[in-house]
Amino acid sequence: MPVRIALLNLIQQIDQLLAQLSEEDYCRPIPEFDYHSLGQHFRHILEFFQCLQQGAAAGLVDYSARPRNALYESQPSLTRQAFEEVARSLVLLDPEHPIAVCADLGTEEQLCYGSTLGRELVYAFEHAIHHLAIVRIGLTCRFPHVYTEYTLGVAPATLKARQQAAKAL
Repeated sequence: MPVRIALLNLIQQIDQLLAQLSEEDYCRPIPEFDYHSLGQHFRHILEFFQCLQQGAAAGLVDYSARPRNALYESQPSLTRQAFEEVARSLVLLDPEHPIAVCADLGTEEQLCYGSTLGRELVYAFEHAIHHLAIVRIGLTCRFPHVYTEYTLGVAPATLKARQQAAKAL
């Protein structure tokens, strides 16, 4: 399934970035991020995938109930291992399987909606792209020695639109 391939490619891209970052760089507060770190963004991406992984088994995904594990903010090697585990489990999910998704929208009651694992895999992919765009800004501003692919943090639809625009010139 294409979403699985896209997720595996994305996680491979994340792994290549994490392999290049020292713990010091990974944890360093970045002014452009309101003094948050790259590690905090990678933890956030990872925990959305983990919520989906755990929710698939339970039949209910709640992205608001993330554990916010600080170890993933400070240890890029541990984060790499966790992404590898997530990659192995996400490819086994049946995208047609129905699932409930709960959300905390700042109201007193928590809202739940029907979805499918396929829709949530797409959501997790798009969410990760968004955060990788932010990560890319931090890397460009503070860590120019880290190699980033031109596709990092760019949605596939944007890449296609850029290619079409270039052909039109």
